[in-house]
Amino acid sequence: MVQEQYRIAKEKLDHAATLLEKAGVDSWLVLTREGSDPSMPLLFGIRSFHTAAIFINRNGRHKVISTVSDKGNYEGTGLFAEVIPYYSSLDGVFIQELEKLAPQKLALNISSHDHLCDGLTLGLYLWLEELLGKERLQAIEVSSEEILKELRSVKSPAEIACIQQAIDYTIEIYEEVFSQIVCGMTEIEIGELFVQGMKKRGLSNGLGHPHDPPLVCTVRNGLAHRKPGDHKTIPGDIVIIDFSLKYKEYVSDIARTVYLLQPGETEAPEEIRRAFQTAIEAITTAIDFIRPGVKGYEVDTKARQVIEAAGYPTIRHSTGHQVGRETHDGGTTLGPRRTPPRPAVEGIVQAGEIYAIEPTVIQDDGLPCILVEENVLITDQGAKILSKRQVELVTIACES
Repeated sequence: MVQEQYRIAKEKLDHAATLLEKAGVDSWLVLTREGSDPSMPLLFGIRSFHTAAIFINRNGRHKVISTVSDKGNYEGTGLFAEVIPYYSSLDGVFIQELEKLAPQKLALNISSHDHLCDGLTLGLYLWLEELLGKERLQAIEVSSEEILKELRSVKSPAEIACIQQAIDYTIEIYEEVFSQIVCGMTEIEIGELFVQGMKKRGLSNGLGHPHDPPLVCTVRNGLAHRKPGDHKTIPGDIVIIDFSLKYKEYVSDIARTVYLLQPGETEAPEEIRRAFQTAIEAITTAIDFIRPGVKGYEVDTKARQVIEAAGYPTIRHSTGHQVGRETHDGGTTLGPRRTPPRPAVEGIVQAGEIYAIEPTVIQDDGLPCILVEENVLITDQGAKILSKRQVELVTIACES
C-alpha cells in the first residue's frame, strides 16, 4: 500500500509506465548513490544513501536493488513490487535481475541539453558498461530525456494542489509586505519583511537558502539578479521584487513592481504608467495565446512583439519558464529562437504544465523598468491563471 506522503511519486510512476509503453521502452534504470540523481525526489520521494539500481518497468511492477540498510526506506514507500537487498556487491544481484527483465530497450538518465535529465554519473555509467559490456549496453540503451521531461513538466493533481498553495501563500505575503513598506526603507529591510512572512508561516524561499530574501531592486540602483542592498528607497523610486516560495517541495515564482509616490503625486508619472501597461499587455497577450500544441518560441514571439511595438528594448531573457519542484523547472521554455538552436524553446506546450509568464520592460540609465510575473496552469482550453494578477501599479505614499 502506497503511503500518503508518497502520493505524488505514485502518480508519477503510474504516468511513467504509460510513457514507457508509448515509447516502446521495456524498462527505465535509475542508478543513484548519495542522492546523485536529481530525478530521485520527483520519481520516488526519497534519497538513497548507498548505491541503488531502480527499475521502472512498463508493466507497472517496479523493482529496487538496494543495500540492506536502505531496504526499509524503499519498502516504506509502498511504491515497489519488490525490494531486493544486496550485501557487499551490487554486481551479481544486478545482473540476475537484468537477465530476468531482458530489456530490448533500457532507458538511462542521460541528456545533452537538460541537467535535470542528466542524472547518471560517468562513474556509474562506466560501471554499467563494464558489467554488461560496451556492445550489449549500446545495443539496448536509450535516453530517458523525453520521458523524464514530460514527467517533470506535466503536473499531477497532487502537484498542482501544492503549487497552488505555494502561490496563495506568496500572494498573501506580498499583500502583507505592501502594507508595511514605507519610504526610506532599504532593499535589505524590504527583503526582511518577506523573510518574516515566510518564518511566520513555517515556509522557505524557493530559490537559494531557506530564509534568503527575494530579489529586491530599486531600479535607480540597477536591475539585476542580485541580493538586496543597503540602498535606501526615496520618493520616485521603482522597486522590483521577484519572490519564489516553497511549499511541500513545490514552488511559486511571482514578481511585482512598486512605485513610491513623490510629494503631491496621486499616481506614477505617465512614462512609468506606460511602461507598466506595456508589460501587462504583453503578459495578457502571452496568457491569451498559450495553449496545448504551440511551441515555446511562438509564445515568446507574441509577447516580445508587444514590448518592441511600444518602442522598448526587446526582452533580454525569455517570456516564461516552467515552475514545479524548481523555480526554473526544465522542459519547454517560452524563449526566443537562437543560433545554435535551443531544444527547450522548440518544445511543445502541454496540458498540465505550469508556467511563470514574465515579459519585461528593461531599460538602462535609470529609465523605467517593469517586472510583473504570473503563474498559469495549461489546460485543454488554454491558460488558467493561478496567481492573483497585478494589473495596477502598486503605489506607496511617502511622507512629505
